[in-house]
This record gives sequence, structure tokens and C-alpha cells, in this order.
Amino acid sequence: MAFLNNSGDIILDAVLTEKGRQRLAAGDGSFRIAKFAFGDDEIDYSLYTPVTSSGYQDLRILKLPIFESFTNNAAALKSKLLTYADETLLYLPVIKLNSLTRFGASTAASPGPVGGYYVSVDQTTTTQIGDNQSGYRYADANSVASNASQLVFDQGLDSEELTLGYLSARQAELLETEYMIECDNRLIQLATSAGGNALASPSFVDDDNVASYYFNMNSDGAYFGSQPDGANAQQANATIPFIINNMGPNATQEGSSIGSSTRGRLGSRLTFRLKSSQDIETGTTLFTELGSTVVISAVTYYYIDTVIRVTGVTTGYRVDVPLKLLKKQ
Repeated sequence: MAFLNNSGDIILDAVLTEKGRQRLAAGDGSFRIAKFAFGDDEIDYSLYTPVTSSGYQDLRILKLPIFESFTNNAAALKSKLLTYADETLLYLPVIKLNSLTRFGASTAASPGPVGGYYVSVDQTTTTQIGDNQSGYRYADANSVASNASQLVFDQGLDSEELTLGYLSARQAELLETEYMIECDNRLIQLATSAGGNALASPSFVDDDNVASYYFNMNSDGAYFGSQPDGANAQQANATIPFIINNMGPNATQEGSSIGSSTRGRLGSRLTFRLKSSQDIETGTTLFTELGSTVVISAVTYYYIDTVIRVTGVTTGYRVDVPLKLLKKQ
């Protein structure tokens, strides 16, 4: 849906996405609009000029063209708007990919794609690469039970101005208790954080083969880590340092061992493991259709570039993690 303000006439342009039309066409009365969201993808706030005469500071923003509504649900509302009841907030929560999960490794994943990982999709590739390499995740059936396949996300207030503390239920607007994870269902599935090959079930898979998973702290505690004096979640990954405010590799979330020099407010922790789909673990068709080949350390691999997206349902904060799926040629 798009709001178009033309010549003084207010126009509300609403269209259904492909998925919406599919559900409406079912004709069984199940189509109901239960929720909606607003977005500001087309707004460039850097155009605000506070030194301009009063009443004209946002003139350049108001003159920006407005997007028409998209029918492709995968392209719509990249930046959702949200409302906080507390108008005195000085800091807003963030979600960060935790790179301190490699058994004491203190640096971000390398040499994988910037902000992401290389991902081995079968045992042959894992054997070639070697397990537990920095910058890699292992999504083959034999590795999915270990920490080598997991992704960890930490949420909280990432500010040097705040002494160490924990978000709690009293700060419900800031504490993220529910997450949505989106990934290409043809390529990647999510396994339980407890290990093993038990797979999570997506809430739905849209017409672009994008699977959406919803994890709630109250009902899906196995996908949430815990923090002292914070959210009451299960003790998953209790020894992995929090990444909020770049806590050091020797810090843990167990009481005073965090260290008095640490700043910020720790919120919830989301953790899950990657599992490659059967199609890419056992075959190469999707690699030839969607990807190409790359040479890494004198070894040729098939690869597919994809992204896994994590969105906080409460705060609307989103993290995109690029993945380069590798299969030894």
C-alpha cells in the first residue's frame, strides 16, 4: 500500500501482493487482514536542514517522490516504522550478529563475505575446508549438531554512555522477545539450537520460496540464550560472550566475569543452527542455476550467494547476514 499526496487530493493506493492475491483467490473466507505496517523506504532523512529558516527544514524531504505500492512482498517495506509510548527514551535497541562464538575467537568471521560466512553444505566440502575454521559455518548433516553451524544474535542497548545492565520485562518496549527469520527455503533450513538434525518448521513459505520462521521466547525457549538478571530464557549458549558494545572475548555472561568496564544493556539472545537443504547437499542443479564457481585456496567450489534475515518483531530492528554456500566441485 502507498500513500500518494497529489495536488491536494489524498490518494490511498492499495494493492495485494502475489501472496495476498493467492489467499484471496482461495475463496474459502480465510482471507483476513489482521495486521499492517508502515514503512519509509523512500525517505532520505539526511536531507533535513536544521539551519534553514523555520518551517523549511524538512522541505526537501517533503518533495521526495513516493513509491507506488509493490505487489512483490519480498521487496516491500524494507524499513518498517514503529512507535514507542515512552517519549523520554535516549537509546534504542539494536540486534547484532555475534562473532565471538568460535570457541574463544575474538574477531569477526574471516575470510567469509563481509558481515557473514562461508557455509559448507556437505561433508566432502567440510572435510576439504577443515572443521572449526574462522569465517565458516557448517550446514552438512554431520556438522549441524555442533557449535560450528550456529548463528548467534545479541540484542540490547549498544552505548558507551550506559553502565552495564540488563533489559527486563519492565522495559517491554525495548526487550526483544520474538524474532522472525527469513531465508531461501530451497537452500537453507534452520535446526534447533540444542543440536542434532531436528529441523524447525517455517510458519509459511511464500511464492518466492522465502521461508519465514517465528521464534517466541515464551514458547520457543530453546532458540534463546539467557543472561543474568535479564530475560528468563533457557540456558542455551551460556558461555558465549555478549557482543553488545563489543565485549571482549574473555568476558562471559556469568555474573561479575563480564567486567566493570563493560557498558550497555543486554537484552535477549537468539541462537539457531543452519542445515543445508537436501537439493544442495546431494546435487549441483541449483548451484548451476543460481550460482557459479569460485577458487578458494587453490580449490574450486560451486557457490550460491544468499542472505538470511533476522528481524525483531517487537522493535522492528533487522540484520541481514550474507552467506556464500560452498560445495566442492
